[in-house]
Amino acid sequence: MNQSKKTNRVMIIGGGIAGPTLALFLKKAGIASEVYEAHPESDGVGGGFNVASNGIGILAELGLADAVIQAGTKTPNSFFKDEKGKLLAKIRYGAPELYGQTAVSMSRATLNSILSEEMKKQNIGIHYGKRLVSISDTAHNVTAHFEDGTNAEGDLLIGADGIHSKVRKYILPDSPNAEYVGIVGIGGFVCQKDLSSPPENLEGITFTFGPNGFFGHGGGDTGTILWWTNLSKEEFTKQELTQVDHDKIRQELLAQFKGYHEPIETLISNTKTFLRHNIHDILSLSRWSKGRIALIGDAAHAVSPNSGQGASIAMEDAMYLAKLLRDFSGNHMQAFECFERDRKPRVEKIVAEGRRRAGGKEIVTPFQSKMRNLMLKIFIGLFGEAGQKWILSYKIDWDSDSSLNSKKKAA
Repeated sequence: MNQSKKTNRVMIIGGGIAGPTLALFLKKAGIASEVYEAHPESDGVGGGFNVASNGIGILAELGLADAVIQAGTKTPNSFFKDEKGKLLAKIRYGAPELYGQTAVSMSRATLNSILSEEMKKQNIGIHYGKRLVSISDTAHNVTAHFEDGTNAEGDLLIGADGIHSKVRKYILPDSPNAEYVGIVGIGGFVCQKDLSSPPENLEGITFTFGPNGFFGHGGGDTGTILWWTNLSKEEFTKQELTQVDHDKIRQELLAQFKGYHEPIETLISNTKTFLRHNIHDILSLSRWSKGRIALIGDAAHAVSPNSGQGASIAMEDAMYLAKLLRDFSGNHMQAFECFERDRKPRVEKIVAEGRRRAGGKEIVTPFQSKMRNLMLKIFIGLFGEAGQKWILSYKIDWDSDSSLNSKKKAA
């Protein structure tokens, strides 16, 4: 294989969060790329989520942190309560004094829009309605074949196509499918103007644990509140995911969370459109690359939303891979090897942490709930901030030369 050829063009499959972030960092590194997204261009896709401090740090390197902070709600603190509203613990979460950046809660669609608009400003191509069906590669290039009959060719192909990645199946035909973790997610958005009075602590995330399940809420996009709950149950069927009876869901949730502290019932009552999804993850893959093709984000290491890190570690991947392709110019194999070696221990630990957190959100007896909340009060109060420091304080030095660091390690 010709290792000396400079990378001139990268094809990125997937236009969610990881793909556009990678394209922007590649442009910063002087490498051309184009993004191919399976879905048509549209607004309002996806639910709410949190971009943690480490993720905002990545966006700051692109000059986009201020735009994201202004579009969403800063979340410097996390509040843990019981179903009656009693405060169990409070910890600093998106605290700039600890991590250099705040954290931001917002809709996935808004972050995607900010990234896409920046791509347009920088004249980076993004093609919609390009559903990948197959890949062919040689020692010198890669060709992507799309469902509409068109093809695209480049020096490298990066799969940023999510948890059900087509690119992953090409690299690892026998790879395991994303595994259902036993929990479904239901959530929605509420306009603050629809409420008679704003709830407390919207500049923070409130996690409520009670016998009838878990409920989380906080500020979202400007003027909105986002909320979500995780329930232990069988996977939603495809029909249940596509044919949603919003009135029925509202009544079921009001019955389940009856008696929980405000604003929980008010938020459920005022939600017009309910979003729901099955929660999957991938604990580990044997490899993330093959020849001129590699994986990033959920395609490589899908993490459950319970970790609060899905978007942030996907953006970490994007920044670090672009940096390596810049530093190991002409040697993509070495860049891919270094990427997997350096990233895999971190992300697999975060995936495992997401699974662990899911275990505290089941429906339990009142006694079990009291015992669980006592443990939350003790352990989060004592160890909460220290326990998340390794995740949130992570930084990538864009200006350092990875190839020099690699030579030092080899020596």
